[in-house]
Amino acid sequence: MGEEHSTGTHPMDDGPMAEIWKLLTEEQKKKVAVMKMDMKIQWMETKINEMQKMIELKKKAIEDIRKVQEMIKQGK
Repeated sequence: MGEEHSTGTHPMDDGPMAEIWKLLTEEQKKKVAVMKMDMKIQWMETKINEMQKMIELKKKAIEDIRKVQEMIKQGK
């Protein structure tokens, strides 16, 4: 649902991953951190794409409203 934030010193200090996190080597922890960053980037890119689609939809709506407004002004 929302974003999870850890208040500890490691990205996996609490939750179900805590036990597994303790078993990982430093190199594995780095790989997991990079994977989490990749997922965050993908999520942000998806959100940007959704916003861009909404902007285009709103621009089209403005265009249509202006057409109707012009028709009303001209009495058509």
